[in-house]
Amino acid sequence: MGSPADYTIIVLLVALGVAVWTLLERVGELKRDVEALKRKLGADDVPPPPPEA
Repeated sequence: MGSPADYTIIVLLVALGVAVWTLLERVGELKRDVEALKRKLGADDVPPPPPEA
């Protein structure tokens, strides 16, 4: 059996992994929300090309 310090390190690494996973998930969700708002407001539209003379 490992020492309690080994188990503590493993638990902390798992908690850190969950925190990073959650952070990345929230950033992805925020990015999707921003893109949806851009589409809704029409900021994503490409302006028409200038008329040729």
